[in-house]
Amino acid sequence: MTANDIYMFLEQIAPFKYQESYDNSGFLIGDKDAEITGVCLCLDITLDVINEAASKNANLIVSHHPVIFKAVSSIKAQTPVHEMIKNNISAICAHTNFDVAVMSDIMLDLLDFPHGGEVIEATSPDGAGSGKITDLKQDITPEELACKCKESFKCPALRYFDGGKPIRRAGVCSGAGGSVFDLAVSKNCDAFITGEVKHSHWIDAENNGVTLIEAGHYYTERPFCDFLLKRMNENFPSLCIFIAESGRDFCKYI
Repeated sequence: MTANDIYMFLEQIAPFKYQESYDNSGFLIGDKDAEITGVCLCLDITLDVINEAASKNANLIVSHHPVIFKAVSSIKAQTPVHEMIKNNISAICAHTNFDVAVMSDIMLDLLDFPHGGEVIEATSPDGAGSGKITDLKQDITPEELACKCKESFKCPALRYFDGGKPIRRAGVCSGAGGSVFDLAVSKNCDAFITGEVKHSHWIDAENNGVTLIEAGHYYTERPFCDFLLKRMNENFPSLCIFIAESGRDFCKYI
């Protein structure tokens, strides 16, 4: 089993051609022909995650957020890239390609909401893109939806604006989905659920009477790990695959 075998498996689930122009998804560190001894899954590649992978004899980390995002002008000691090279650990990062192909459906599954709705913002010629719209089978109140999000995404706290009307049509977009909020409003969504938004989006929600739920960037994308763990265990049953215990929400709540 090589790193390239894992890369091609991810390519089938979420083709890397779907990544946004600003993104840097793909095989970012290491040797594609390296024999894989174990796979560590995480949202973010931190020094703690790298140390955990090394201690558990995993020489491949698959993350959602890219370990190299912008151009790198130097690689210094005690930085993630340096430590991965030092420990012969490869990195495959599946970011916006995974958002486009999978994450919105994962959110809908966790909420137990219907699939099949339209994409909020198409970014590919085949119609794939950011966010999905779901038409619920019955109305739900803003407070009920907020509580459902908190339970489904297992977040310790969330923020929401009550749009003041029952919700039948909702948009979802993981992570920093505020960029498609206006489009969700234009597509007649009664509510929009995402990880994080700007202050201006709360004002727009109030002006448009749309319920807005901010459930946390970490908590709307952490299911990336659970999804891949299940799929990879099914396809590579003899390979040691685990979710990094050191991966966590870096924020504290009081």
